[in-house]
Amino acid sequence: MQKSGQQSPQNIEQLIKCGLEYQNAGKIEAAKNCYIKALNASPIEPDANHFLGVAYHQLGNNEQALEYLKNAVELKPDSSQVFNHYGCALLALNRLSEAMQAFIKAIELNSSNPDALFNLGQLISTEDALKRSESDEEREKTAAYAIELLNKAVTLNPSQLEWKVKLAGALLQAGQKDAVKNVLDFILNQKADIPEVYFIRSRINRGIEAYNDLKKSLILNPNTKSCINNIGLWHLTAENRPDALVWSKRGMIAAPSDIEILWNYALGLLANGHLRDGWLAAKCRHFKPEMFIERFGLPPEWNGRSLKNGSLLVFHEQGIGDELRFASCFEDLSKKMGANSIVETDARLLPLFSRSFPNLNFTEKLERKLGPPPKVNYTAIVEKFNIAAHCPLGDLPLHFRPTINHFKHGNSYLIPDTKQQEVWRKTFKQLGSKLKIGICWQTALPSKHYDDYFFDIHELEPIFSLKNAAFINLQYTECEHELKSAEENFNIKIFRPSNIDMFNELDAVAALISELDLVIGPMTAVISMAGGVGTKCFGLNLHPDWTCLGTDIQPWTPSMTCKYRGHSASWKPVMESIASEIAAIKV
Repeated sequence: MQKSGQQSPQNIEQLIKCGLEYQNAGKIEAAKNCYIKALNASPIEPDANHFLGVAYHQLGNNEQALEYLKNAVELKPDSSQVFNHYGCALLALNRLSEAMQAFIKAIELNSSNPDALFNLGQLISTEDALKRSESDEEREKTAAYAIELLNKAVTLNPSQLEWKVKLAGALLQAGQKDAVKNVLDFILNQKADIPEVYFIRSRINRGIEAYNDLKKSLILNPNTKSCINNIGLWHLTAENRPDALVWSKRGMIAAPSDIEILWNYALGLLANGHLRDGWLAAKCRHFKPEMFIERFGLPPEWNGRSLKNGSLLVFHEQGIGDELRFASCFEDLSKKMGANSIVETDARLLPLFSRSFPNLNFTEKLERKLGPPPKVNYTAIVEKFNIAAHCPLGDLPLHFRPTINHFKHGNSYLIPDTKQQEVWRKTFKQLGSKLKIGICWQTALPSKHYDDYFFDIHELEPIFSLKNAAFINLQYTECEHELKSAEENFNIKIFRPSNIDMFNELDAVAALISELDLVIGPMTAVISMAGGVGTKCFGLNLHPDWTCLGTDIQPWTPSMTCKYRGHSASWKPVMESIASEIAAIKV
């Protein structure tokens, strides 16, 4: 006999049914109350736990949602939908790895669960997720898997236009621009005004078309920080530096604590020549996920003044290109601090830096223990050298380059090894009296996301057409196939420096480059090295970036001439301009 106040199984079932009707009608609070009544009568009722967890998720109370969904996965371990909803709550709480495992389990239980397929595909296709890939190969593999999942989800549920938008985003991350266009055209043909559609299309368009797409996206969603950021970048690419800074400031208003926004604002300040404020704002870089390192055992940060007791440690934080650029501040550091400075640097640069700045002490970069996040302990080096203060390498300009007028040095600041210079001088003499032109065209870390910043060797055709020139390969990645192809297509010879590891033997590379007449390439370490040793060079970039510091030159390296692709459809006009300038040089 049923006791007073107890619910019968039939009543519990009716409560759940009623809750689902409310839930499907969007009356989530009413649905929640039905499920709570059902659970009061039967705390281990699987469906009540499941649907109550979903209701709390819909109400934005994901901690509460997780409590009930965790019960549900224990009570219904064979339910694909339960694991999918469990993953959604975990994702909302930013517990990404656990969410991923929940979605994977949901797909294992039902490989045709469109929601789980979509959720996993969207999760692993985000830019932040792809950045965590340990290699480009892993990134491409992950992006391909995400596309596979999203394609299957869209096929199973073709009416979901929002899912097609996410598929287009994943295709964009994988660099499949033609496929992106096809998906976006389909969505737009449905007369759907979705802000993200226009934003994604702006990433595959150029010039005014890209700008119009960004403006349309922003009209539909006025506070989209990524759209505001990209409008600022568009203005930078168009060489409208003041407008770029205006949009950076607007981004700060839209998301004042967002690290990416803060970083872009700092770059906007520097690009407009507001150096002191820009260097200060750029301190936020240490909180960017790809740059964040936990550093232990450091003394207080340096205030720029002479130290009465102890030494200054300048710690390593940049890639080779930036390290070479900021080395232009080492002479100022030497004059101010002398032997009381310890500079942590990439081992490949130790010989070159030690020779160029003999009054500074250089030490090999300490081991970073793998994270996330990476960790490095400075306790031993602090004790060994009696370190009293520290300074990040990228903060040296804050102390020595507070205005553009503080850039006063000759054409070079790096001193190559004279014996190695002599070797290369004799080697290049065998190439005759022609101009010795070093070439590179790619980075060691290729990413489809930055394809526009680099170029194919065949795009150097106007350079290769020069008659009074000998070409020397400076590309430090495997490129023999590309070199042979260029030689065959343009009927030229490209000299390959032998007995040198272009990636690791940077002291030899410095000597080699110093003996060239000219270097042409994108803004990689090769161009930074050329500028550092004073060799005339053309640094190719998509647009004037922060390194120009509000000028039309590279203040760091006066021997460098900057050339920009801008909104042009190809590099051809840039290459033709360079070829014309070189042709006017008298050998």
